[in-house]
Amino acid sequence: MNDSKRILVIGGAGLIGSHLCRALVDRHHDVYCMDIRSCESSPILRDMMTLTNFNYIRHNVVNQFGINVDEIYNLASPSALRYDQVMAVETHKVNILGTLNCLESARINRSRVLLASSGDVYGSVRNQSMHEDQPFGPACSALAESKRAAESFMHAYKDEYQVDGKVARIFNTYGSGADLSDQRVVTKMIVEALSGRNLTIYGNGEQLRSFCWVGDVIDALIRLMNRLPDVQIPIVNIGSNHEISIRALAEKIIDLTGSRSKIIHRDARNDDPRHKSPDISRAREMLGWQPTTTLDEGLRRAITYFESELTQMRSWVEIH
Repeated sequence: MNDSKRILVIGGAGLIGSHLCRALVDRHHDVYCMDIRSCESSPILRDMMTLTNFNYIRHNVVNQFGINVDEIYNLASPSALRYDQVMAVETHKVNILGTLNCLESARINRSRVLLASSGDVYGSVRNQSMHEDQPFGPACSALAESKRAAESFMHAYKDEYQVDGKVARIFNTYGSGADLSDQRVVTKMIVEALSGRNLTIYGNGEQLRSFCWVGDVIDALIRLMNRLPDVQIPIVNIGSNHEISIRALAEKIIDLTGSRSKIIHRDARNDDPRHKSPDISRAREMLGWQPTTTLDEGLRRAITYFESELTQMRSWVEIH
C-alpha cells in the first residue's frame, strides 16, 4: 500500500522548513518547497535538488497561488529579530495575506493546513508558563499582531468552509542548517564564540528562556498534521519547557566552544519579558510529544555544524 502524499511546505528554505522538507522526503512523500529564497542557500536543501520526490517553487506567498496537494505546512514568516522592526509592513503581508492565499488554495483543493504561529502571540504575559487557553496580553510587534490575525483566518475558514486546520504556536527553536547571519540568540552566540567575538546580552541576563532542538519541533509538527480532523482547530504550543537564563546560556556556549570570548552587558530592553516559556501539557496529551534532545546535546550538534560552516567560509575567502 502506498501512503505517499503530496505535501507543500511554504517557507521551506528556512531553518524549520528545510528540516521539515528533509523529514517528509525521507518518508517518501512528494514534497513541494515554496520560498522566495534559493534552495542553494540552504545546506540541507541544496543536496536534495536531484531527488525525484522533491520540487522547488520560487514564489512569494503574498501573491495568490494554487496547487493540488494533500497537506500544506504554512511556515512562511520573516524572522522577527531580523525584519520585524524594519519591515513591519512585509511581516503583516506575509503572515496575513500569505495565510489567506494558503487557505484559499486549501479550500479549493480540500487540503489539510497547518499554520506555524508563534509564542509571541501571548504578548506581554509575564512570569507564568504560557498556556493555549489563557487570555492574550497586549501585543505590540508586527509579528505578534499578524500571527493573531492569521490564527483568526484559520478559525474562519474552518467555520465557513470546513477547512481542516491546525495551529502550532512555536517557541524558540535552534539547530543545524541555520544561516551564519541568523540573529536568533543561540545561533548568534555560537557564531560569536567560535569567531572570538564578545557575546552581548541585554540587562543582567537573568531573563529566562527555553530552546527546542529543531528535530524535536519537526516531530511535533508532523504529529499535529497527522491528527484526524477535529471539531475545532487544535492549537498546540511547541517548544521546550526547560528554562535557562540568557547569561547561563552564554556561559554554557563559551564553555562548550572553548572560546575566550567575554560577556558584555548592554542596557535592558523595555519589552524584554522576565520569563517566556510554553506550557506543553497539551502537546503531551494530544500528540504524545515532548522534546527529547537535551540543551547540552543540541548545542554540541549546533556547534559542530557552525564550526564546519565557518571553516568552509574562511577557506572560500582565502581562495578568492
